[in-house]
Amino acid sequence: MKVSMIRIFQVFILCAGMFVFPVSASTISGKVSGVDGTPIKDALVLICQDRRARDVVTGKDGAFRFDGMNVGVIELVAYHPQYAVDGRTMVPIDDMEVNLVLSRPASIFIRVINKDFMVVPGARITSMAVNDRFVVSVEDLADKGFPLLRSDDEGLLDIACIPEGGFIRMTLAHHEYACSDVAYLPVEERRRDIVLYPGALLRGRVTADKEPVENARVSVFQRGVGGQRKFAEALTDPEGFYHLRAPEDQYLIAVRHPDFASPTPRVVDMKDVETPAVADIELKPPFIIRGSVVLPDGKPCPGARVLFRIEDTIFEDTFSDSGGGFVLRSGSADGVLRVIPPPGYMTKILAEIPVAMGEVHEVTLDPIGLEELPVVRGRARLPGDIPAERLYVRSLDLPDPFHILTNAEGAFEIRFFYQPDQKQVTFRVEHPFRFLRRDFVINLEAPGEVEVLLEEFEPRLDRPPHQPGRNNLEPLLGKPAPAIQCAEWFNAQPLTLNGLKGKIIVLTMWGGFDTSRFAINRLAELRLLHDLYGTQGDVAVISVHDASSEPDEIAEYLARYEITFPVGRDADPFVTFNNYSVNAIPQTVLIDKEGVLQYAETEGRILELIKALRRRS
Repeated sequence: MKVSMIRIFQVFILCAGMFVFPVSASTISGKVSGVDGTPIKDALVLICQDRRARDVVTGKDGAFRFDGMNVGVIELVAYHPQYAVDGRTMVPIDDMEVNLVLSRPASIFIRVINKDFMVVPGARITSMAVNDRFVVSVEDLADKGFPLLRSDDEGLLDIACIPEGGFIRMTLAHHEYACSDVAYLPVEERRRDIVLYPGALLRGRVTADKEPVENARVSVFQRGVGGQRKFAEALTDPEGFYHLRAPEDQYLIAVRHPDFASPTPRVVDMKDVETPAVADIELKPPFIIRGSVVLPDGKPCPGARVLFRIEDTIFEDTFSDSGGGFVLRSGSADGVLRVIPPPGYMTKILAEIPVAMGEVHEVTLDPIGLEELPVVRGRARLPGDIPAERLYVRSLDLPDPFHILTNAEGAFEIRFFYQPDQKQVTFRVEHPFRFLRRDFVINLEAPGEVEVLLEEFEPRLDRPPHQPGRNNLEPLLGKPAPAIQCAEWFNAQPLTLNGLKGKIIVLTMWGGFDTSRFAINRLAELRLLHDLYGTQGDVAVISVHDASSEPDEIAEYLARYEITFPVGRDADPFVTFNNYSVNAIPQTVLIDKEGVLQYAETEGRILELIKALRRRS
């Protein structure tokens, strides 16, 4: 049967680590060589998809080949005990040739301890991302010959297969402790201590028609503003049993298996370290949704991501194959299908399609057509038809906002890199020094050329009351700003508030490990403010990074996010954060030229507050 694409919803929930189901098969082939181009014999090449691993060993020519790969994320890894690992994490839409290069190895040396500083033997790395280039699912590859990276009786672990000068991110697990995510570990001579904390135990059994289901993927997660955050995951054994640990809290539990439907996630309380929580789960036959995605010229669109969600939870996640086709399996007859096109494209209608299957267990959707994303071009002018350069242009209603500056003639160009949930987007153009601005709305289906005449406005200078869930800085407002004290500084010589008196100070407490939308957007805003005011002499954009990160880790964050404004690493134990009562990051405050803390709630109006403080001074 066909399902019409009627009624549209406008919710976009990020997904992490869900299952990919096969549509068609492809071949992954290539060669393993050294840095000088010489083929490497006896290299172990592994490929992992849906937590299922395959392996081959290279011959004299260094060649490898894997047939029958499904559409979806794969992890390709080459390992040889005399070299560092290399790999790729990618989505094969069609046959692909990938050449891997093995270089000289280096070590990352860690000791695993608990909160009482006792060593923890038997802690294992379940997965690691190398140089942010590829993922190695260590636990899934160990049965195929990849080293099982586990701490010894002294809690020591030497990860001896990392490229020189490289770094990893990893997940560390132990049967008696909660899983721990380590955001950054560089190659260096000194040893790092990694702390594991107690975790609550969840155990149970996964069955279908009362028969055990092996290799079902059981995960616990929580929902938040950044999407679904997974805390722990386990595979069921041949008898369908599983167990996992996570920090004490309340979670949702989800189960994935390619042969069955994913049941609705249910709440599980894991708030008692002493008493295990139990969750037995029965899998059911799936509802199957088939469809295709086509480009504006009618040709198939490979590589479009397709999600199926029910309320706020993503159930399935796949990609269109080389013929544009996709298949999703659901545990419910009703839900919402979302298409995320490749870069440069958007769906002809909104990206979310309601699906109501009733008693039918298999449906085929009408082809989902794409069109090119528009380019918004415009020009802003001041009253009197005067052009003005370096005006601040930003979006007001997008989850991933745009922040750009106009050129010397007031012209701007906005190129969308993703499809918004709505067809109309609101932007604001604002003068960086005068109380002039103008909002305008773009219709993505017919953007056209935009002419914007800025108008005078009254700034909003009130101090809103403290919002629950945010830092309460009300007792500090209107008083001399607390001191900042940092162990190291980046992009500047050591700074103090006394040394910055006479300037408006835009001070932000943050952490590079925070990758939420709110945090990434704040960094983008700070970069632009530093660009706008850096040469004015009376505005200083500075920040203090969380003290738990090492200096080399912070340096890597600054490079990744292209941060050029001064950044200090907070003095232990979180001196500056404690001075400002900051528990949630990022937190931005505005300090006037006399050193008085004036504002702590700056969202959506930081530019007008800076201008007001400059004018008052």
